[in-house]
This record gives sequence, C-alpha cells and structure tokens, in this order.
Amino acid sequence: MKLSNSTYDILKWLVLVVIPALTTFYVVCDKTFGWGYGEIVAAISAALCACIGSIIGISTAQYNKDK
Repeated sequence: MKLSNSTYDILKWLVLVVIPALTTFYVVCDKTFGWGYGEIVAAISAALCACIGSIIGISTAQYNKDK
C-alpha cells in the first residue's frame, strides 16, 4: 500500500497532533464536567492511532523498499 505524500502528511498529522489533542481535551472535560465515557473515548482513540500508525508504517516500508 503506497500513500501519496499529501495523504501521508495528513495521516501523520492526525496521529501525532490532532487525535491525541482531542482525546486529551475530552478526557479532561469528562473529569471536570462529568460528561462520561472518558475511558472509552481514550481507548478508542488509542486504537485509532495504532491503526493509522500501522498504515503509515506499511506505506513507509513499501516506499523504502521500492527506493
């Protein structure tokens, strides 16, 4: 699986910045305001980051293999 540079950059930005920031925000607000489901949101976020990170890793390995 090869990703275009722009797709790779967007996915990497999501995994490294956006998803962890939104997760942190939600978990803090959950504790502060009692929204609920903070642990579930954190677990799903971690799984999503792992999944997207795996896709990025596979794409990088394929790119380096073809180089």
